[in-house]
Formats: sequence, C-alpha cells, structure tokens
Amino acid sequence: MTGGAPSRWLKACWPRTLKHQLVAMVSAVLLLALGALGGYTAHEQSDIARASVDDQVTSLAHSVAVASANLILTDSLDGLEELAMRSANFSELRALQVCDLKGQVLTHVRHAPGQPVRLVFDQASSVCNDAPRSGAAALVHGEHVLVVWQPVRAELLVGWVRLEYDLSSLQRTRERIWRNTAVVTVLAVSLSALALLAFLDKPMHSLNRARLFAKQLVDASGRQMPQEPGPQEVEELTRALNDASMLLRQQMILLDNNVRNLQANEALLAEQNEQLSAIFAMSPDGLVTFSREDRVQFANQAFLDLTGLSLTQVTGQSLATVDALLRGVAVASRDFSGLDACFDAQANQVSAPVVLEVAGERRRVLALKGQRSQGVSVGRVLYVLDMTRQHLLDEMKSEFLSMAAHELRTPMVSIFGFTELMLKREMSPEQRQDLLGRIYRHSQSMVAILNELLDLARIESRRGQDFVLADLDLSVLVQSVVTDYQTPEGRQPPWVHPADGPMPVRVDAHKMQQAVLNILSNAYKYSPEGGEVEVGFERLTEDGRERVGVTIRDHGMGLSPDQLARMGERFFRADKSGNIPGTGLGVSIVKELMELMGGRMQITSELGKGTAVTLWL
Repeated sequence: MTGGAPSRWLKACWPRTLKHQLVAMVSAVLLLALGALGGYTAHEQSDIARASVDDQVTSLAHSVAVASANLILTDSLDGLEELAMRSANFSELRALQVCDLKGQVLTHVRHAPGQPVRLVFDQASSVCNDAPRSGAAALVHGEHVLVVWQPVRAELLVGWVRLEYDLSSLQRTRERIWRNTAVVTVLAVSLSALALLAFLDKPMHSLNRARLFAKQLVDASGRQMPQEPGPQEVEELTRALNDASMLLRQQMILLDNNVRNLQANEALLAEQNEQLSAIFAMSPDGLVTFSREDRVQFANQAFLDLTGLSLTQVTGQSLATVDALLRGVAVASRDFSGLDACFDAQANQVSAPVVLEVAGERRRVLALKGQRSQGVSVGRVLYVLDMTRQHLLDEMKSEFLSMAAHELRTPMVSIFGFTELMLKREMSPEQRQDLLGRIYRHSQSMVAILNELLDLARIESRRGQDFVLADLDLSVLVQSVVTDYQTPEGRQPPWVHPADGPMPVRVDAHKMQQAVLNILSNAYKYSPEGGEVEVGFERLTEDGRERVGVTIRDHGMGLSPDQLARMGERFFRADKSGNIPGTGLGVSIVKELMELMGGRMQITSELGKGTAVTLWL
C-alpha cells in the first residue's frame, strides 16, 4: 500500500457536510479522551488489584511460615500436612509446599479449580531447588501464576514455604474493567453525538438555507431571504446575504448598461477599424505609425511596395532603425535628410515633405511627411506619397520644352539670319531668290514640327475620341499607301510581299495610313546608301486571339541597343549628324496611334544591317 493510500481512504470516508464533520470530530475527540481515561483507570485498578493480591499471598505465606517453624524443628509431618490442607482451602491458591533447607519437600498440597484440596505424596519434586539464595522472601510474577517464596525461621533459616497463586481472577478483573470502560465510552460518545446532532439541527438547517440562497445569488434577481430567529451568527449571515443580493442586483444592472454601451462602442470601433483598414489597404500612399516609444506599430502595404522593404524588417523596429533601412534603399548620389527632418514640426502639425529617391530597376521619388501625436498609443505618424509620376512628368515637360525650343530655334535662326542679310545688303536677284528658297524650306520645317506637335497634342487630349473606326482589309489599305507614296529620287519603290489572305482589322483608315506612311518614309530616310525597302504581312496568335500586322523593313543604318531602347521618345533621332531631315516626333505619333487603335508597334534592328518595324493590330 502506498503512503498516500491511507490519506485517500480517510478523505473518502470522512463526511462531507459540516454537521456530520462536527459530530465526527467531537465523537473522535470524546472517544480518545474517554479511551485514555478508561485505559488509565484500568491500569490503575489493575495495579491496585495486583498489589492487593501480592499483600494477601505474602501474608498467607508468612502465616504458614511462622506456623510451620516449630513443626519442622519437631519433625511433625502430620502437623505440616494438616496446616497445609487448612491454609490452601481457598479458590485462587493452586499449590502450597513446605521444604527443608536441603530442598526436600516436607509437605505438598494442590487445589485444582472446582475440586477439593488434595495432598500430593510425590516427595521427589525438585521445585524447592529454585529457592532464593539470599534467604529473603521473594515474589515471582508469571503470566498466569504468582509464585511466593517465604523463608521459615527459628532464629535460623530452617526451610521454605512456596505458594502458587492463580492470577486468572486478576486477568478477569482487568478485562471486566476494560469492557466496562468501553461500554461507558461507546454510550457516552453515542449520547454526545445524538445530543450534538439534535443541537446542530436547527443552526445547520438555517446555514443550509443560507447556502442554497447564496448559490442562487448568481441570478442577481435581488430577492431577499426571510429572517428567522436563531444564533446571532446565522442572523448576521442572513442580513449580509440579503445586503449582498441587493448590491449584486444593482451592480448587475450597471454592468448590463456598461456591457451594452461597450458592445455598441466596440461595434462602432470595429466598423471604423474596418473602414480605416480598407482605406489604408487600398490607399496608394504609404502610412507608418510609431508608438510612444518610437517603435513601428503599423505599416500598410503601400509603404512596403514604395520602399521595397518587408513587413518583418520594419515591424517593432525603432525610428533610428527605420531611418537606417530607408537610407539603405536610397540612391547614393541623392541626399536624404532622414526621418528626424520629417518630424521637425510641433505636435499636431504636418512637417514639410522630405524627398527620398529609392534605388532599383524602377526608381521611385517619394515625399515623406511626419506628424507628432499626443495620443496615448500613437506617438508619430509617417505619411509617404509617391511623387515618381509627377517627377517624371516634370522632367519630361522640361526635356520636351527644351527639345522643342531647340528644334524650333534651328530653322528660326536660319530664317532670322537670311532675312537680316536681305534687309541689310544689296543682292542680286539670283541671290535674293536663293535666300528666299532657303527661308521657305526652313519655314516648311517649322510648320512640319508645329503640325506634328499639334498632332500629338490632339492625340493626347482626345485619346481616340475623334477616330472613325471601320472594318477594313489591312493588306488593301497598305497597298493603297504604297501605291500613292512618292519614292525618293533614285530609289526603287518598296517591294510588297502579298498577303496570304484577307486581313480584316477595325481601324481609323486615315490614322492607319498616316502611321504606315510615317514608317515607310523613315525606312527610306534611314537607308540613304540605298537598298530595298520591303513590305510584308504577319499573323500571330496571342492570348487566344489572332493578331495581324504589317512589317516594313529596310537595309540601312540600323540601330544600336541603346538607340533601340529609346525609340518612341519625343524628339529622339538616331542620326545626330543632322544630314537626315526630321523632327524626331514621327515614331512617337505612330506609337500613340497604334495604342489608341488597340495595337502596338514592334521594332527590331541591328546596327549597320537595317531595321524592321511591325505594326500589330
């Protein structure tokens, strides 16, 4: 059995109700007390009885010893036998022997329970050899027999008297005492338990009623328990429970109101959070919030996309760490004032924007604005605006204005110079006619530039709204453009590869003719050394749709990879010598027209070997 088994057994057997626990505890204490008292009484009574027996047997032995002294000296064995028979005639004495100094039994009588005293004639017993050596009286206590040795003296020691006394009566007395003690103890404990049960019945009933009432307090109904007379403690408990019931009802009413208010606020807050989350998630602008300890609490996806950082890099990081991360992604050649400059303004005021140019395949120009907050949880808010498009537009506008001014200035300088010569010098009619021809040609160049600029402006402003789309055959339209085209002097007409069948497209016929004519004209201009110009037709299945196209190929100067990458930029010209006329706007116009008609322009080229331009529809 394990060490915890007795305790588990005791716990299982121990009563669970307070009433029965009190009865069990009092009964146990009373049982222990009465048991200890009974044990002590039995022990004392046993000792008294034993002492009385010792005195009685010692007195009897002494009397026999005194009476047998003369009989031993006179060798009167009959007198000794009569003395022994007379002295042994009571129930507890089992044997009486008179011995001489040599250990010889002079007389020996025995008294069995329920039988008369009888004389034993066997004189050869050796028990007298165990007489005390000291010559003094002695008592030898056995488990069931008391042996008494009493010396027989007549001035000198002449023999011994040996008595055997039966202690069974003493044992029975001790058992009777224990039995009586047990009976009294059981009766006392039982009566006490019954009395205690009767005494505790009413208080425990009141206490149990209070317990049941306390269990029902959870419904917070505010009901009251009737006050009944009883012990002071129970009455005070009843009053306390009634007060608690009323207070709990009041608190429950307040709690219900608070819960309803809290639920309403939570619903409103959840709705606002959902709206803000949706706004932050859909917003193209970046947003970062910092705690009062200047650590990142929130960063929306737009901030991560704009800066190229990941959520794990910034979440929980300090302001200084985020500043270092932004410096790491910034273009090295551009100055970045840092995040501290974003928060120079006072609380609840937005600081001046700080520009950050992010490096990468696609450079981004970001404007960072910061605002300090007096909120409990939010200490700073960083707002990031993507200024890349505006920056590019500003650069493109500046570049466009610069290039347009340059392209217009060149013929204007010539016109101004020739006009000034004609005004200040006398010239022959032939010279004046030559200058007027030059002025006319430069004026034509300026008009062409202005017309192309106007075309671009109309295309961008109207975005195809003025297009008249119709279903046409691309091969027939291209053939009409080639037929009407005025081939430069000394050059062969373009070689047209016939189409393999009808090529239906839906386009604006005039705009498509303008695009084909522009590309065809460039093919001749950028192959000044000659060579064939070929026109062919293509078919392509792309994204489950069939596309058709016209390819115009020359065998002229060709383009380098850098030049090919810039094709379509306004005013970009592959020829920097100025020997080939043009404004650098034609390819841009073609690109815009193709996109507005749902197509695209594809250019392939190799430097020194020629260029192929395909217009896909």
